[in-house]
Formats: sequence, C-alpha cells, structure tokens
Amino acid sequence: MQGNDIKTVLVTGANGFIGSRVCRLMFDSGYAIRIICRETSDLGLLTGIPYSKTIGDITRPESLAGAVKDVDYVIHLAGLTAARNEATFREVNERGTYNLITAVRRHNPRLKKFVYVSSAAATGPSHGLARHEDDPPAPITTYGRSKLAGEKVLVPFFNEIPITIIRPPAVYGPGDEAILTLFRLINRGFRPYLAGGRNRVQMVYVDDLAQAINVAMEAARGKGEAYYIADEEAHTLRELIDCIGELTGRKGLRLSVPRWVMYLAAVMGELLGRIVGQPPIFSREKVREMTADWKLDVSKAQAQLGFVTAVDFAAGAKLTLEWYRRQGWLS
Repeated sequence: MQGNDIKTVLVTGANGFIGSRVCRLMFDSGYAIRIICRETSDLGLLTGIPYSKTIGDITRPESLAGAVKDVDYVIHLAGLTAARNEATFREVNERGTYNLITAVRRHNPRLKKFVYVSSAAATGPSHGLARHEDDPPAPITTYGRSKLAGEKVLVPFFNEIPITIIRPPAVYGPGDEAILTLFRLINRGFRPYLAGGRNRVQMVYVDDLAQAINVAMEAARGKGEAYYIADEEAHTLRELIDCIGELTGRKGLRLSVPRWVMYLAAVMGELLGRIVGQPPIFSREKVREMTADWKLDVSKAQAQLGFVTAVDFAAGAKLTLEWYRRQGWLS
C-alpha cells in the first residue's frame, strides 16, 4: 500500500506482549498505526515501529472519539487478565469494549472491520471432544466471564459494523513473561507435572496469533463470527513440559505436584494478594484453569478465513527459549 492507499489501523493494548507484535506485523504489511494509551503507559515494546498516538482510556468514553475517527480498522486487544475483583474485570473487559464500539458507531460508522481479541477462556474448557465455536459457553474463571461479557456487548452492533471475534487459548513466544517462570524452572532441572500433567491443551505462538488477526481484519468473510485460533494439535501438559526440557538440554527432575498442593498455594496467594492490595499471583481459579482440558476445533477459521498456524509448539518453544537466553532471562 502506497500514497493515498495507505490504510490506518487503531490498535488498543498496543504496548502489550501481543499488541506490540500485532503492531510490528501491521507496519511490515504497509499499514499506518494509531495507538491509544495513557500518559503513563510504557511504550518500550513499540520501539522501532512508527505510530501516531492518542491519549485516552477505554474506560473513559469521552477520550475515544479522536482515537477512532478516520481509521480504517480497529483491533481491540486492551483488557485485564488479572484484577482484584469481578467489578474491575467488568469495567475494562466488558464496559471498555462497549465504550469503544459505541465510539466507533458515533464517530466512524463506515469502519471496514472491528476485530475483538477475546479468549478461549470466554467459552470455557473442553470436556471430551474439542470445543467448537457453536458450543454453549461455560467459562470457569472471572476473567473468562468478563471476556464473554465483552463479546456479548458487541452482538447488538453486528448489523451496523463488521465485527469479527478471535478466541485464542494461552499465547506464548519471545517476550512473554507469563510462561517465563515455567521455562526457568525447567531450565534449572525441574519438570513440574501439575496435577499429573495429563490434561490436554492447545496453545498459539504469538506471531501466528498476530497473523490470524491480520487475516481476520482483511477478510471479506467473518462478519459477526467468532473463531478459535490455536495450534491444530492438542498436547498433554506433561508433553509440553518435556518438550521444553529437551530443548534446554537438561535431564530434569520430574515432580508430580498434587492438586491439593496447588490449591494450598493458591489460597496462600489469594491471602497475600488481599494483604498487599494486589491481584493474586496464583489463585484457585488459576488452578482450575491450568488443570482443565483446552482442546479447540480450529476448522472454522481454516474453512472460512483460510488460516492455519505455521509454528507448532516444538518450534515455538525453541524460538522462545533462544530469545530468553539472548536477553539473559535464563541463567
């Protein structure tokens, strides 16, 4: 895209792990990038990516008009993955999404596409067969319920604005701090099999997710649709841990962590969170999430969007491990 053909993408949550990778892909694909952020936002992950900036907050509707005006696309990634209570989750993940789509309707009703990045947590884990987009949602965490609520506020706008919903499971890759603790433990010679590690999960490499978002944004199809975006193959948690272990080159001490030990640690984490006034680092909801099956049917995205992930877990874990080592994050 050149000259007057250059289209502009507004990315919320642009300064985060996923958002920064999306912005880099958008720039490499020839789009102009606009971000919305607070005055105090750390924009270090966007270094080297040209963008325009609007100061605002999705929880403040009056700050959104300037952000959404004259853009061609909106990619909505901003949200909370941890909060002290359900009200805070809802304020950002539900009400913030409503504020943003309402601003689009008022100030940019001819938007080409609004892509909302939700989560597989919004619909809950699988039981037996892989979960399909049409299955009734049954989230098991407060976070998941708030992301489902964010999806629901978009439904009344489906006939006015082209909206596509993306539901990734756990996202990993270079720069991810959430999975870093696991890599560190394994790199130090421990392989923690949580509750036996036999639950089956699908994950998605961050650049695959960014590519899926790009495809969904540009696609003529997908309006009013939701899509699971994940690796095609489900692995047991034990298999994922062993894969990382093999990549580190360490033999590893295998530790089976009983569920009751996880719950005890979660209760202590919740208590500590209340004492310091911060979201708990570990919680009982997190235990339920980490020990559940997360098998997803990705055939809808393949059939309707023509999207297939390119990086399997073995390759993605290798890239992630190498990045951690280059950054000095692993001793």
